[in-house]
Amino acid sequence: MNAAAFRFLLLGLFALCAACSSTQPPPDDLLPPQADRQAELTRLFDRFAGPELPARAAAAEAAKANDKDRRFLASLWGTRSSAPLCARRYADALSSAAKHTEAFDWYQRAFMQTAARDASRHELRYEMAEEYYALGRHQDCIALLANRLSLEPLPAALRVKYDALQEAAAKAAR
Repeated sequence: MNAAAFRFLLLGLFALCAACSSTQPPPDDLLPPQADRQAELTRLFDRFAGPELPARAAAAEAAKANDKDRRFLASLWGTRSSAPLCARRYADALSSAAKHTEAFDWYQRAFMQTAARDASRHELRYEMAEEYYALGRHQDCIALLANRLSLEPLPAALRVKYDALQEAAAKAAR
């Protein structure tokens, strides 16, 4: 290698080092929580599957967490538990905390993990529609309630709720 080629290679190497060293680290809110916080959040997530009252309390605590923590909790789905009940408990807590977009996502996770013939799918569909309504997505709310694939009739009490929410969404959409 001649001297000119060596200088060119060396200059390129310096430029590469300068480019790598001058990059900005990602914003703090995009980084995962610290390891000790991850361990706390993992234990909290695992409690969603426990007995009813402690599980609901854990879900309510998790719903109050910051965005970074809630993103980490979402990353645990499927690695720790894919139980519909866990997702539903967390969705209920998120909905109560007015985090409707996240609540919809967690209700949808529960819906997707619930067997096709499970009666709770009708309730989950209603809860997703409620989140759409809360988000002002009235047409989506109506469509979700109206376009059920199941041919079996809804339980009477749930039919009343479906109809009332469809009517409210139709009025709000006008």
